[in-house]
Amino acid sequence: MLENSLGDSGEDLEHSQIGKLMFQLNTKKDCVHILRSMVEVMAMRAHLGELESNRVTLAVDELFANIAQHGYGDKPGRVEFEAKLHINHHRQKELHFEFRDYAPVMHMKRFTCGDEKPCSASDVLPGGLGISLMHSIMDVVQHEALPDGNHWLLIYICKSDGQCEGEES
Repeated sequence: MLENSLGDSGEDLEHSQIGKLMFQLNTKKDCVHILRSMVEVMAMRAHLGELESNRVTLAVDELFANIAQHGYGDKPGRVEFEAKLHINHHRQKELHFEFRDYAPVMHMKRFTCGDEKPCSASDVLPGGLGISLMHSIMDVVQHEALPDGNHWLLIYICKSDGQCEGEES
């Protein structure tokens, strides 16, 4: 699986986890409501404001739409989803969203804006707007090609309530 690029490689983030949701869904359009509900639950647990919560939901929704449209070609396909709320080594809350699909492997080399440089109009290729949007919202957007699909990791460092005062239920 992908390594968390925000933490020390040896750091065990599982002990800092204060919230986790996991489920499998189909890429049918009506399943997006379930996904949005789960993201909203995690945003509430992280005490995000409405604007911040909507932005995070938009980025996660965009990735799901890309998997459905570009990965599975608008046909039903299986997606495993996991959302976690972590406390990083700076005591900041991070929302982690992981997707595992079984669609044909995506080749992401052409979508590099947002990693080390801001996105500009010249970076946007047809079909690349969603990737640029995700990069503009999330702190980390990672993709790993698997032999039988794709693994995606989106990480958002919470801005509204940056410092953690302790664990929550």
